[in-house]
Amino acid sequence: MSKAKVIIITKGVSRIVKPLLTEANVIGIIQSSSKKKHTRVNRKINHFRRFVSFFIRKFSNLEDFSNRKNIPFYSMDNGSDEDLEKWVRNKEPDLIVIYMMSHLLKSNIYNIPKYKTINLHPSLLPDYRGPNPWFWMYYDKAAKGGVTAHFIDDGEDTGDIIYQEEYNIPLGIKSPTLNDIVIGVIGVKLILKCIKNFKNLPRSKQVNEPKTVRARNIKKSEHLKLIDWENWNVEKVWHLLRGTELWLNAIDLPKGGSNGQRWLIEEYIECKTKTFLLGKKYREHGRYFVACRNGIIYIKLSLSLKKIVSNIIK
Repeated sequence: MSKAKVIIITKGVSRIVKPLLTEANVIGIIQSSSKKKHTRVNRKINHFRRFVSFFIRKFSNLEDFSNRKNIPFYSMDNGSDEDLEKWVRNKEPDLIVIYMMSHLLKSNIYNIPKYKTINLHPSLLPDYRGPNPWFWMYYDKAAKGGVTAHFIDDGEDTGDIIYQEEYNIPLGIKSPTLNDIVIGVIGVKLILKCIKNFKNLPRSKQVNEPKTVRARNIKKSEHLKLIDWENWNVEKVWHLLRGTELWLNAIDLPKGGSNGQRWLIEEYIECKTKTFLLGKKYREHGRYFVACRNGIIYIKLSLSLKKIVSNIIK
């Protein structure tokens, strides 16, 4: 049986890209651009990034990666424009595979492939429909998660389910490690199973109402208000902070010479904290920590050379 001709839609060189290139007939790669407006980057910082990229030579840029692999590349700004439709039609794909996309793909695009378009969603649908299931599973301290391969329709993660797999979420697991397991192992396996069986994919309707609220994105103005320091126990706070360590600013960020750096979330201990203000950071015996209702969470600075140099050359 001939291999399915596949177009990938994703952001950056995500965890699905390299495995699919190895196992599938990928005939095109589409970069899903962010909805955020691009801002002008300081020229000195931009030169520094190029300098670092030249020596590190990471395939972090999807267009560069595609060019090196001689795979046609397209950068999309929305999910329905005529240029995108023409580009996809010219490729005559059997399948479009999506993982991480800023826009809802419209029917003039997702109906082009003979065997339709599938999406990989990192939750057990219909629960945690929306763009940010990772955050809300950490926020809810969910004990179990899931991965779903489903067909695309006009709704947000509402299409017919193809394959699903459930997994346990260990307490305090950090998001990169969880991503490696959920997407790099389980998700890739489900996508490859879809591609292998592309002519005879199963379908099952989703139930109308999920048990969870929509997994929306979090605004920056909400970061400091998300944790209920008065009522959450230290384990729940620690679990959320560990999982969102790379982007959530629920603790005041370092200032002064450490401006732009982030906090790494270490271990926690249960203890009395009546002498501390909850949610505030302190330093004792050479270690920083955050006070919670029934314990403390140790934190330390994550030193990024790029951010240090960026602060110097601003």
